[in-house]
Amino acid sequence: MIGFRRAHVNDILQIQKIENEYYEGFKCPEEILKSWIKQLSENFIVAEENKKVLGFIFFEYINEIKAIPFIHELEYKANGKYVYISEVGILDEFCNSDILQNLFEKAMEKSKNDGCKLIIWLTGSKSKHDKIEANILLNNGFRKKENAKHWEAYPNVFVDDHYIWTKNL
Repeated sequence: MIGFRRAHVNDILQIQKIENEYYEGFKCPEEILKSWIKQLSENFIVAEENKKVLGFIFFEYINEIKAIPFIHELEYKANGKYVYISEVGILDEFCNSDILQNLFEKAMEKSKNDGCKLIIWLTGSKSKHDKIEANILLNNGFRKKENAKHWEAYPNVFVDDHYIWTKNL
């Protein structure tokens, strides 16, 4: 049975394995993941089965609608009005399951309970993960807001194909 819980620092290797597969060869540096988990574990949710992490979602609260670089120090504001989906990932073998949707719903529920008013999700259109995320966006009533021109997808790698999507809570 699949369960959902806060991420722990000892999940990092499994999270990086998922990232590597989901983002086609890229993974977040260990020190960044460690800081996100240590500082904001209540907003870093993993799906697991038999102690194996299958997917995750990490989200921050901020006070403006904007695109944050993929690799970043926390921008979290305890009283933030907006939820920023900083990172998601799921193993390929589960990408057609409802796990990512369930993770998103858990993030939405927590965010509503914390008084947030809007969710911000940034994604492109070219990569495998962009297509998976597009399904979540379209199935949950997100609206395309604006192009995030010159967005830092990876350190010192900038792209122009990503858009800010929003959804009212």
